[in-house]
This record gives sequence, C-alpha cells and structure tokens, in this order.
Amino acid sequence: MAAASPPGHPGRQGLMSLVAGGGSVPLSDRAGGPDLARGLALLGIALANTVGWLHGSTWTVLLKQQDATVLDRVVDVLLALTIDNRGFPLFALLFGYGIGILHRRSRERGESAGRFILRMLRRHVVLLAIGLAHAILLFSGDIIVAYAMVGMLCAVLVTRHRAVMPVVAIAALPALGVWGWADGTIGLFGGDGYATAAAPDYLTGLRLRTEQAGADVATVLIDDIGLLSPMAIGVIAARLRMLEEVVANRDLLVPIARWGLGIGLLGAVPLAAVLALDPAHRILDAVLLLGSIGVVHQYTGLIGALGFAAALALLAERVRRQTQSADGTVAPHDASGHAAGHASGGAALRRDAADGGSAPRVVVAAVRGIEALGAVSLSAYVGQSLVAHALFPPYTLDLGARLGSAGAAALMVATWLVMILLAQALRRRGRRGPLEVVLRRLAGSSTSRSPRTDRSPRTLRSLGSPRSSPSARSSRFSPSARSSRPGARP
Repeated sequence: MAAASPPGHPGRQGLMSLVAGGGSVPLSDRAGGPDLARGLALLGIALANTVGWLHGSTWTVLLKQQDATVLDRVVDVLLALTIDNRGFPLFALLFGYGIGILHRRSRERGESAGRFILRMLRRHVVLLAIGLAHAILLFSGDIIVAYAMVGMLCAVLVTRHRAVMPVVAIAALPALGVWGWADGTIGLFGGDGYATAAAPDYLTGLRLRTEQAGADVATVLIDDIGLLSPMAIGVIAARLRMLEEVVANRDLLVPIARWGLGIGLLGAVPLAAVLALDPAHRILDAVLLLGSIGVVHQYTGLIGALGFAAALALLAERVRRQTQSADGTVAPHDASGHAAGHASGGAALRRDAADGGSAPRVVVAAVRGIEALGAVSLSAYVGQSLVAHALFPPYTLDLGARLGSAGAAALMVATWLVMILLAQALRRRGRRGPLEVVLRRLAGSSTSRSPRTDRSPRTLRSLGSPRSSPSARSSRFSPSARSSRPGARP
C-alpha cells in the first residue's frame, strides 16, 4: 500500500454533524430529527471507524479484511449496505444544515455578512483545534479537522447569492466520485492496515499521528473538498426548514425518505456483492469495473443519506407529538416551535394514524435516548476514540490484531449503548457535553434570547404569540459530521 492514506480513511465515517451550529439554543428547544440522526450516526461512526484500528489482514473493497470468518463477513456486508459511504454524507449534510441555520439567524438579526463570517471563523478555529488534538493524541482517522476547514469555506459561500449553493453541490460531486473509486479498487494494492494501528508503543503512534495530522491540514481543501457537496445540500435544506418544520414539509419529506432509502440500499448492493463473493479479487480484478462500482456506491450513498435524514425527522416528530399528547398538550407543535394549529395538527395526527398509528413505547424511549446522545455528539465522538484506544492498539489490549469485524462491532455497539445512558443523565440535569461546553465558551456561543421590548400595551398583548420574536421562529438545531475511510471519511 502506498504511504499516503487512501481516500477511504476511517475518519470519513466519523463525525456526523458534530458542531456546525449548535449551542445557541436551549437544550429543551432542540429539534428532534437532527439530534436523532446525529445519535444514530455516532453508531455508524464507531462501526465504520473499526477499519482504522484493525490490522494484519490484507484489505479488500471498502478497507475490509480479505481473510474473514463467516460472521465477520456478514457484519462487513451489513456495514457496506447501510453505513459505508452512507454515514459521512449524512454527517456532512447535517453540518451544512447547521451552517444554514446559523446564517438564517444572522440575517434575522440584521447582522452583516462580514460579521457572520468572523463569528464562523472563530467557531471553526476552535473546532480545528479540537480536531487536531483528537487526531494527534487519539485517532489518525479524525474528521473534525476536515469539517472545520471545509465547513469554513461553506460558511463563506453561504453568504453569497442563493444560486451558489446548488452550483457548489454539483461542482463538488466529482471529488466524491474519487473517494468511491478508491473504495472499489483499494483491495488491488495489498494494504493490510494503517501504520498508526500497528504502532508498537504510544510514542511511536503519537509521532505517526502528528505527521498524518500535519499532512491532512496541508491538503484537506483538496482531498476532502467533496464534503462541500452534501454540506451545500444541507444548506439548501435549511433554507426550506426541512428538518425543523416537519409537519409543514411532510409532503416533501415522505417521498424523499422512501426513494432516498431505497436508492441508497440498491446502490450499495454491487460493491457489497463483491465483498461477499470475491473479496480476494480472483475473478473481479479490473480497475475500471471495480472503480465504477465504487463510484455507484458513493453517489447512491449521498441520496441514501438525504433519505435517512428525512425519515428520522419524520420519526422524531411523530414521537414528539405523541409525547405532547400524552402530556396533555393542546396544540401539536412542529419541530421549529410553531404552533401547528388544531386543524393542521389534527390532520397530521390523522396522517400518522394512516401510516401506522402511534409509535410503541420502546421506540419512543429509544428515540429519546438517541436524541440525547446526538445533542452531545462532539463529546461522544471523541469518547468513542478514547474507548477504542484502550482496546485496539498493540500497547493496550491489542484487540486490533486479534478481532475481526464482528468482535470489534460488538464492542463498539456496547460502547454506544453506554454513551446513550450517560447522555440521558446529562440531559436530565440540563447539562451539555464537556466538549460542547468548551466549544460554546471559546467560540462565544450563548443561548439565544428574545429581543428587548418596550413593554407597551401593544407589545404586552403580543408576548403570548409564538411568532412574536425571531428567536421563536429560529430553529433549534445545529450540527456537524462524516463516514468510513482512512484519512477522514466512511
């Protein structure tokens, strides 16, 4: 394997919508859909990033191990169908959605474009520092660095003409195709794991990770520019308030969810079939064919990510309305905080009944727990690396050389479940994750406040209206993210 990290770096699996905008909204006011997506994405990150810890077996497509047990191969195929090249577009889309929300709030306050860019620069510099610390101290597959730098470019572009974002979304697609090509052909070059995964001691690993982090910073705007495509789609979705005003956008979200998830699954089948039937490339060894299959896997993953975001927004809104109804709430609210009104709310509830009725209690509990995890996604992402670092390197438990995909996946699923419990404990106490607190303080984020009023009789009469202030209209979500590869993607 060449010395340079291939585009399939595990970090690309990692991070889902960690931070693009989040901390300026009270925890109780956050939209459920984006947090639910982030929370599930964290599981995808953990599973996809195991390719950055396992070593000693020759790679096949998607950086999986050629020499695998039947159980390991089953897990590999499931990951190829549902997570690889599906996770990181979702994370990037949510990150872009958060940038779009922050820009919307900025315009509502009458802030200049220059002032908005300066605030975003401060935020992304803090994020870059967190990413570099993570990449050097813990995991060379870090994705936060790429999100910080490409996200800053996205924040500048969002202040330009509205037509810029659709153009950017299309223009960055070829870079995504390059990653897909690498995923399909990587098994032809004989790699068997990353040097950092096999480092004999922490100091050696630290040196290798430092060198890799320096190279990533120098080349990120070239190597990872493909992230701009899903980020731009996220900005466009934020302009439509797609994931916040779920009731109003239901007629758009439902077909996006159905078609997006279907296309994403079908598009993953060819590369998953290669993984299952010919991992050693005894039959399929043509670069052009394997690369083309990888590109299909990548592009359909972007469509699948959009479908996944839409489906989770619908699910989170259904659970929210069900919970409100159980609590005796009179008028359902959509995720942006607008009163839906008796007529539209009743129509939404009737549509839900037609689609299958109320969600079971176990589903409600699971959704609430995963949403809590999504609200502390930055802390959880780094926490996953802490756990993996204690398990996989040769200088800790050395499980990276002894486990296959199934064993590593089981450990990371267990880690994710424990983190849900910790996140729920933080939410019950009204607290944010430790890194979310650091980001808010250093980047200058604060909970949004209602605008000042003169308390005139007319003003007092309007105070009860949920539409009386820009903060009531603003969304309650802010993200950041990505999927499975070495160097920064899944």
